[in-house]
Amino acid sequence: MYRFLCSVVAITVAASAGACGTVNISKDRDQAYNQAVEAFSNEDHEVAARASWAYLDGANKDDVRYDRALRLLAESAENMGMSYVASLWYLDIAKAKREVELIPLVIRGLERIVMGGPHDEETLVKGFLASSEFAQLPPEVQPFLDFLQGRNSTSANLDDWANKRLNRIPAKSPYYHQAQYVRIVRAIARGQLPAAGEALDELVKEKNLPAKLKRDIVRSQARLAFESKDFEKAVEMYEKLRTLAPDEPGLLLEMAWSHFYLGDSRRALGLLLALDAPVYQKLIAPERFMLEALALRRLCQFNHARKAAVRLQGRHGDALDDLHAGVPLMKSKALRGAARLRGSTRRLADFRKLLQREKRQIDEYSLGDKLTKFLTTLYDRGIAEARRREERDMRVEVRRVAEDLLRAEEGVRLILHELSVAMLRGRRRPPGVKEKPLIKVAPGGKNVFYGFVGEFWTDELDDLVVTLRDRCID
Repeated sequence: MYRFLCSVVAITVAASAGACGTVNISKDRDQAYNQAVEAFSNEDHEVAARASWAYLDGANKDDVRYDRALRLLAESAENMGMSYVASLWYLDIAKAKREVELIPLVIRGLERIVMGGPHDEETLVKGFLASSEFAQLPPEVQPFLDFLQGRNSTSANLDDWANKRLNRIPAKSPYYHQAQYVRIVRAIARGQLPAAGEALDELVKEKNLPAKLKRDIVRSQARLAFESKDFEKAVEMYEKLRTLAPDEPGLLLEMAWSHFYLGDSRRALGLLLALDAPVYQKLIAPERFMLEALALRRLCQFNHARKAAVRLQGRHGDALDDLHAGVPLMKSKALRGAARLRGSTRRLADFRKLLQREKRQIDEYSLGDKLTKFLTTLYDRGIAEARRREERDMRVEVRRVAEDLLRAEEGVRLILHELSVAMLRGRRRPPGVKEKPLIKVAPGGKNVFYGFVGEFWTDELDDLVVTLRDRCID
């Protein structure tokens, strides 16, 4: 959020001349409220927050302007970049339902926060928005609630309730196509793959789809094609998806598997090589080393395949050592570090980091001792709760990482055994699809080829091809 320049608020109490943050707030609560309203209208959110707090300090919830002052405080905090505390204040107004006229405004505030980035999903969505009823909401507000409630009911397998909510989202709403996607995901989860694939193909044709939704649709298309063993379509979808989500390293691994099953081991190896780029170091995917060894084995590059197989130990050796030594999963620093980068644990970590970042912003504003102390305490509690949730979800994610590592280690053992046997039998290719020939580098033409050794160029990561000789004798 931008921090707006302080405006001079003309009211019965004289504002002291000087820099932003020096405006005097009236000790009279009614005048403080008026001051908050005028400051807010002038986009002076710091003064609006101080004045709103001055009105609320010592007030009770029966005060006629309590919710209105709280709404000014919440929106001022949101505009100052403190979305967490703003969401709690919006939530307080929405739950109480004391001021019917304010409900649409605070729901819109919650919508901005929920759809805008990391947020307290358990408190805001699961704890309230996905299960609450409101009467006579404006048509621009109701679809947001219907979407959240329909999605939540779908996750709980409450089809009738989910359909009721999703079906009443109007076609002109920005949530209409998102509701369609929720239904498709439900069909996929129930194994209705052909129908789901057709629905995805139709949905992706819609104009003006939100960027995130379009990424999700194309990702689902790619994965459905892969599961259906239509690897050519999968590659086509993944290539499209890479332009929509260039910062998702996991897509490179999925693309590599697709190329491998198409018989293009060198292209698969190029994509796996791209995962060694520093920008992708946080990816935790043990299976990549197994795929690398398999692709090299397909080219009868036995020594390179053996080196690739043992790279698993080099990358995740500490975690594997802890597993074999019987270290409890939650006490393994290596496993916890890997789990922190995946799944719900990563989302909770992003939320915790948001809270920590917003807490640091408190001191950037002159909000007065009482409000500053209140905000600091509130954020400390929020951070502690976020850490507790991280630890809770960590137990699940650590187990998943451990299973992935052990599965990959077992796969590596099998590959190493197969390599030993293959070396005795000669350079015969393992059974499977025909291997594609090495790409020809022509001296002219429209394509330009660059050779990289030990370096990574971000805009070239998707195009890397390993030019190893095929040493197999078919």
